[in-house]
Amino acid sequence: MIKYQDPITGYEVRRYTEGPERNTKLYFTCENFSVDDKYFFFHKDSKPGDLNGGCFRADVETGELERVTDDTFRGFATDREKNIGYTCKNETEVYAVDLATNQMTKIGDLPKGGQITGHLTAANTGRIACSYHLANKLYALVILDPGKEAEIVYQTDYRLGHAQICPTDENLIFYIHETEGDAFQRTWMFDVKERYVRPYYVEHPSEWITHEVWRADGSEMALMKLDPAGFVDGSKGETHTGNIIIGDKDGRHFDVAATETQLLHPCISRDGKWLCADRISYLGTSIQEGVVLIERATKKAKFIASTGHCKTGADHQHPSFNRKGDMILFSNPDENGLGQVCVIDLKQVWKDW
Repeated sequence: MIKYQDPITGYEVRRYTEGPERNTKLYFTCENFSVDDKYFFFHKDSKPGDLNGGCFRADVETGELERVTDDTFRGFATDREKNIGYTCKNETEVYAVDLATNQMTKIGDLPKGGQITGHLTAANTGRIACSYHLANKLYALVILDPGKEAEIVYQTDYRLGHAQICPTDENLIFYIHETEGDAFQRTWMFDVKERYVRPYYVEHPSEWITHEVWRADGSEMALMKLDPAGFVDGSKGETHTGNIIIGDKDGRHFDVAATETQLLHPCISRDGKWLCADRISYLGTSIQEGVVLIERATKKAKFIASTGHCKTGADHQHPSFNRKGDMILFSNPDENGLGQVCVIDLKQVWKDW
């Protein structure tokens, strides 16, 4: 771990990794920290010809790194409340990981011959859910209840992704139609008991919705609504407006929580008082990339950390809060555009808020 002063914002940032491999934090749609905030978790790519990658944990204070899983595991994510992680070995074997000891226990199997299309997610009842690419090439939502066999609860020929079971309601699974861009109707909610699917945010033809995340208590979701008005003129260097909108659990009411240029991935603090998002160059517009902090009550936004330019989507900053809500973890692309994992302590930001 090294500490450096951000050249633009002046705030101190801790960097925990360095290349030449890509080191990226867990996706922002799951918890990234242990329950006590002592550790955070990230993925390290393997060196060519050397299987030394996998999921690692970092001690926030000391910077000590320890490998949790190797390259045979995928989809690592941490529980919203319990000090447990969930991961898949060899695509279909599901394991629970004790985040204090790294001890792993197999808890079930997903359908043979398939693979997850994102990370695993868990409700407070222990039910695990994921989007899945079946052996027959159809896409599905799959649940795994404690002590039971995995169950395919929904199938479609649309490519499914970003599946997130509601943290406090095992009956609701949010998912998207993944186009790697705009979609006619991207966001969907599935009712497990009723086997009923409906749009979550109902899109108009001119809208572009992307990058959605549950709040930890399952009461609401944050998502990005990109402003299509500037897309045509993006080649002229114009910035694009990103609106962070917050919807209730049922998708019946939405409010604009923030409006800033070039935002992409939003996240909500556990207490619901703060938002963060990355500011990224996209759609022909180049901008100083980094992390933005937003106070929900006032909609005040502050650019708090600058980063390098992302080489690929895997290197996006994907900022998210620790459980206490006083730190933000983010990936900072290095000189090669590859993500390296950093933390900024928000207490220094709040002093001059």
